[in-house]
Amino acid sequence: MSAEKVWSPYCIEEDMRTTQITESLTTSRDHAFSSQDELFEVEVAEVTSQGTQDVCLRSAGELEEHVSKYHSISTASDSEEGQTGTKGYSQGCFFWSRLPITHSAATTLISALQVFPQIHRHMAAFGEKRFPRDEGFAGFDLETRLDGAGNLSSFECSYLLKYIERRDDARPGSNPWAIRHALIYQRVSYKESKLSHILIRLPTAVKKLLSTSILKLDRQDSQFIEDWTNLHITCFCSVDHDLHRFINYLDEEIDKLFKRVIMAGVEPGKLNEFDALTSTTNDFKSLQYLSDQLRRLMNIIQLNILTMKCFQEKIRDLEKVPPHTTSQADSVARLLKRLSGIQSEHQFSLLNVSTILERAKAISDQLRDTVSMRNGEFNKTSTAMTSRNTSAIVHLSDKSSREARVVKTLTVLAMVFVPAAFTADFVQMGFVTIEQDSPMKWSADPDLKIYAVLAIPLITITMLIYVLVEFIQTAREKGEKANEQFIV
Repeated sequence: MSAEKVWSPYCIEEDMRTTQITESLTTSRDHAFSSQDELFEVEVAEVTSQGTQDVCLRSAGELEEHVSKYHSISTASDSEEGQTGTKGYSQGCFFWSRLPITHSAATTLISALQVFPQIHRHMAAFGEKRFPRDEGFAGFDLETRLDGAGNLSSFECSYLLKYIERRDDARPGSNPWAIRHALIYQRVSYKESKLSHILIRLPTAVKKLLSTSILKLDRQDSQFIEDWTNLHITCFCSVDHDLHRFINYLDEEIDKLFKRVIMAGVEPGKLNEFDALTSTTNDFKSLQYLSDQLRRLMNIIQLNILTMKCFQEKIRDLEKVPPHTTSQADSVARLLKRLSGIQSEHQFSLLNVSTILERAKAISDQLRDTVSMRNGEFNKTSTAMTSRNTSAIVHLSDKSSREARVVKTLTVLAMVFVPAAFTADFVQMGFVTIEQDSPMKWSADPDLKIYAVLAIPLITITMLIYVLVEFIQTAREKGEKANEQFIV
């Protein structure tokens, strides 16, 4: 199936980039299509002169059977017979899903509907994503075909529509809105009186409206099918409601942060719970996140505006191609008017988002200035404390110098009086006496030897212990200094 051409036989020249995208969709690891054992679900509505049939296809076999029944490639004579059988009603084919379809089944579908190759550029924007990949990708393609008389035979268009939708899996307190895009493909065949559509990942509101408009069988609702412009008006008009709700959500979050920042204190002694480091850091992170969301929102609004401008330009070119009918001219004029109005709404939304973004920047600057002033106050307080500590150290140093002088004086006095006192005490021990006959002669008592034998070893042992303790302490200090040199 992958070897089969998946574009209209009317397209003779194969675009190289489109071929590369087709190959990328075939071999991509982003899983743009479901595998054989995953969900397969394609909702189909066939509108013919016999009525409307809606069916949900659950397998590739059901899809192939449906395609062979309703969309087999017919000859010119068959087309004329089909046109007569519809009694003026257009045949419509609407598909909408979130790519729960295998690659082979998608190939079968695209081949049966004779879709032009440019659709692959837009289909490449879907698939599993680890980040908002292709969120900023957009595009608009339109291809016309003329018959031998120079009249418009058919045309095809394909584009991506950016929109906002509420997430069902959002955690409490997190952002409940998501930026998404839908693929809208339409083929209008005047020769066959047939409309074919492939709609991927439509907004929920559009799917409900299409279900209501298509599946009803009364004559009034069939006008939605007959006019090819109704689909585009419905899709573009659906963006505005949730877009405004998302803008209001971001504006509310910015307002909450503003009320927190405006209550922030500066003086160290008068801080509140909003001035904690954790709270301030979270506020900065929230502002950065909201600013990023606003910039992304501005981008998708601008992409939608550019898509509508391209659409209007191509539609004006279609107006110049015959045949010119009153109903066709009225429909095209109404489409151009509605697109202009939707563009104006997008411009107002863009201005609103720009204002909120500027407000977020101002709050961020205010928070940054508040933190700077608070740090300045902390630095001032720290400097004052350092100055007081320095004064105390100077005062203690002055006292220490005076105490050192006192100790020095006491040491000198000790050096003067201690030897004299020791001599006096030693004499009083009676180990040494002065002879009566000769005052200059001293006589030693026999007990002096005992005193010397006991005192001198004790003094020696005491001094050795002191020297040993000093040696151990010095070695330990040297080891600690050596270890400090290798600390990183």
